[in-house]
Amino acid sequence: MNFDNPRVNRTKGYLKQALIELLKTTSFEKITIKAICEKAAVNRSTFYAYYSCPRDLIEEIEDDILMQLPEYSSSTRRPFIETFRPFIEYIRENGDTFRILLSSSADTSFGEQLVSAVMDKYDEFANLTDQEDKEMIFLFIVNGVVGIVREWITNDFRWSVDYVSRSIVDMAFRAAGINPIRAYRKGL
Repeated sequence: MNFDNPRVNRTKGYLKQALIELLKTTSFEKITIKAICEKAAVNRSTFYAYYSCPRDLIEEIEDDILMQLPEYSSSTRRPFIETFRPFIEYIRENGDTFRILLSSSADTSFGEQLVSAVMDKYDEFANLTDQEDKEMIFLFIVNGVVGIVREWITNDFRWSVDYVSRSIVDMAFRAAGINPIRAYRKGL
């Protein structure tokens, strides 16, 4: 079965949205395939054509989000903020999904997966030779970012995307021992 055709993607999108909607009022453990299918207006055989259980569906939603994390390479000479701001915009546009995934009702490991993915993608910022120091600083930065994002979502996005992006990048640079003003001038 071709999973890249528009009809399949649309159907999978309905199933994903149905699960997110159900998670607003029901704990993940209590959500059934029947409830997902009813909410998505598809039959069970359609669900089983793509997933074996709700856990597979939530994991695909999480994978979709993690794939949206922007890549950064200092060799591009683009300022880091330009690669980071689109991800913050993506969070804002998909607030319900992030609100659900960062809560304990869906998958308690999503926050940890997000931290790990960010650490892997932005490893070059910590110009430290001591691996333990580097790891500790990254854990501090990334968990701080996840905390800010959680708070931003919880407070219905009261800060602008630009403010959140700039604040996170500035604080992350400072925590990593990088002067943000100098970093911006150098194109970081």
